[in-house]
Amino acid sequence: MRGNVARKVARGSEPEAAYQEAGRVVRAAGGAFVVASGRAEIEARRAVSCLVEPVAGDVVLLSVLPERGAYILAVLEREGRDVSVALDGDLQVKLPSGRFVVGAAEGVTFASGKEVGVVAGEVKVNARLGSVLVESLSYLGTAVQAEIDRVKVKAAALDTSAERVIQRLRRVYRFVEEIEQLRAERVDYVAKKNMSLRGENTLVTAEELVKLDGAQIHLG
Repeated sequence: MRGNVARKVARGSEPEAAYQEAGRVVRAAGGAFVVASGRAEIEARRAVSCLVEPVAGDVVLLSVLPERGAYILAVLEREGRDVSVALDGDLQVKLPSGRFVVGAAEGVTFASGKEVGVVAGEVKVNARLGSVLVESLSYLGTAVQAEIDRVKVKAAALDTSAERVIQRLRRVYRFVEEIEQLRAERVDYVAKKNMSLRGENTLVTAEELVKLDGAQIHLG
């Protein structure tokens, strides 16, 4: 039964004859290629399966269909080492199982005129040096945990808005050249040993009560 079906399909649609030959690309412009094969020059297009963009001087494999024209199936040889993969339209790489790894000895660059999106259950970045230049950054998250040896921030303006901030530090040094202001509903400073306030002029103003309490109070 299967043999009869196969014969019926073959009789109903005769396959188009095709032959292959090799040649060298002499001209390449706008997706059209001219390939010199023997004494003839053949105009050809790049087949969808040929991901490498042919350039002048490449030795390529042609498939010639008399009814459709010639197609470049593959780039066989190239004098230079640079290879460019050029495609029209969207490109999707799907792996139903397994991992996708990109490795390069000199570097990897992702460039896009619009958007680069990363969606993953977990993102890991490991690098000896890092540099991030962002004109505008928006971060939305639940928790951040960072273990950093040294942080240096230089900004023209820094605006922070948070519901709650807790810091546990061993030493804190603040150097303000001009002015520092603190405005709060309540301010509570507690020092286990000494608290020192120094200035050329020190002003303490209260609308209702000023209280000094201590075992010894020295004024003057």
